[in-house]
Amino acid sequence: MAATSQGVGEPGLARRAVGLPTAISATFGLILATTVMVSVPQLFSASTVALVALILGLVAMYLQAMSFSELATMIPKAGSMNEYVRAGLGPFFATLTVFVGYFAIVIFPGSSEAFLSATILSDEAFLGLGLTFKWWVTIIVVAIAILNLFGIRAFAALEVPLTFLLAASLLVFGIAGILGVGDPVGAALPAVDFDVDLLTALIGLAIFTFVGVEYTCPLAEELGRPERDIPWGMFIGLTLVAVPMFLWGIAATRYIPLDELGDPTQITNMNVATAIFGDLGTWWMGILSVAATLSTLNAVAAGVPRIIYGMSQTRQMPAVLGWLTPSTRAPAIGIVLVSIPPIVLNVTDQTLEGGFLELILAGVLGWGLAYVIIHVTQIVLRVREPNARRPYRSPLFPLPQILGIALLVVAALNIFPDPEIESNIYADFGIFLVISIVFSLLYNVVTYGPAKMFRPVPLSEVYRESEIIAERLPDAG
Repeated sequence: MAATSQGVGEPGLARRAVGLPTAISATFGLILATTVMVSVPQLFSASTVALVALILGLVAMYLQAMSFSELATMIPKAGSMNEYVRAGLGPFFATLTVFVGYFAIVIFPGSSEAFLSATILSDEAFLGLGLTFKWWVTIIVVAIAILNLFGIRAFAALEVPLTFLLAASLLVFGIAGILGVGDPVGAALPAVDFDVDLLTALIGLAIFTFVGVEYTCPLAEELGRPERDIPWGMFIGLTLVAVPMFLWGIAATRYIPLDELGDPTQITNMNVATAIFGDLGTWWMGILSVAATLSTLNAVAAGVPRIIYGMSQTRQMPAVLGWLTPSTRAPAIGIVLVSIPPIVLNVTDQTLEGGFLELILAGVLGWGLAYVIIHVTQIVLRVREPNARRPYRSPLFPLPQILGIALLVVAALNIFPDPEIESNIYADFGIFLVISIVFSLLYNVVTYGPAKMFRPVPLSEVYRESEIIAERLPDAG
C-alpha cells in the first residue's frame, strides 16, 4: 500500500466510519486480555478479599472514565490524551504521558499478552502443529498489523464479534462454575477473610484487571457521535468486562485448590476451564485465550498508532509518522512500529527472563502515572476554562479526580505482594520512565523550545486545529 504524508487540515482518518459498538469493543478488547483471565483467579487464591480489591479497581476505572469522557468530548481528536495534556499542562507532559502510558503497554503488557496465547498454541496437547511460541507470537502480531492496515472498519469487523464472544463465553464459565458443573472441590463462596493489609497489597493487581478503559478515545475522529460514543463506550465496556470477570474469579476457587490456583507458573485459566468442562473446557478456553489476545492486540494496534498520528500533526512526533494509506486511511507507520516490540521481546526470550507478570505490572505503573496526569489535566482545564463546551461533565467535581488519584497512588505503592518481584517491577518501570523523560525533554526542546514546551497550548488553538480538520476531512463512504 502506498502512503501519503498528512498535515493538519489535509484529508486524514476515515470520518464517521464506525459507531457505539466499536467504541464499546475498543474498551472491552483492551481490558479483557488473556493475562487478565489468568490473574483474576490468582487474585482470588489469596483471599475472597480479592473481590473487594476488584470492586475498588473497577471504581478507580469508572472515575478514570469520567475524566477521560470530559476531556475526550471537549477535544475529540485522534491524539486523545496527548491533546488533552498539551492543552492542560503543555507539550512536555503530553509527550511523557503518551510514552509512559501507551508506549509502555506495547513494550510490556502487549509482549506478555502475545507470549501467553502463543504458549497455549504451541502446546502439542492443544493444537499439535509443532510451532514454537516465538513463531506463534510472530504470526499473531503480523496478522493483526495487516488487518489494521485495512482501516478502522477492518478493526471493527474483528473487534465487535470478539467482544460478544468473549463476554458471553466467560459468563457461561462463571455461571457454570458457581452452579457447580463438573466436579467442584469447594463452596461457591469461600469464607470471607477480610484483611486490610492484604487488601492493600492486592489493589495493584486489581486495578490492572480494568486498565485500558480509554482506548475508545483515539477513535474520536472516526466515531459517528463521539460525544455519545466515547462516554458510553467506556462505561458499557467496563461493565461488560466486570460482571463475567467477577463470576469467573469466584468460580475458579471452587475447582482448583488455592495453593495451585495462585501458582504463577501455571496457565491458570486453562486449568480452571478444564476442571469445569473437561476436554471441552480445554479447547473452549484455548480458543478464548487466543481470541482475547487478538482482541487486545487489535485494540492496541488501532489505538496507539492513532495517538502517534495525532502527535505527528502537532509536531510532537516526526511528520513521517503521520503517513496514512490512501485507500484505507490507516496510520500505517504507527501500526508497524507498535508491532515490532512484542515480536522482538519474545524472539529474544525477554518475556521468559523477566517473567510476564513483572512486565505486565511495569506497564501498569506507566498506565497509572498517565492516569494521574489525566486527572490533573481535567482539574486544571475545568478551573482554567470553566466555560468551555463540555458535552460530558464529570459529576461531583473534583471528588472523582481526587479519589481516583488516591486509589492509583495506593496501587502504585503496593503493586505486588512479593517484595522481590515488586522491586523488579519498579526497576523495569524506572528505566523506562527515565528514557521517556529524556526523550520528551530533548524532542520538545528541539520542536518547541525550552520555554514553550512547558506552556499549555491555548484551548482556542486546539479547537481551531479540530475545526480545520473537520471541515476538510471527507466522510467515510
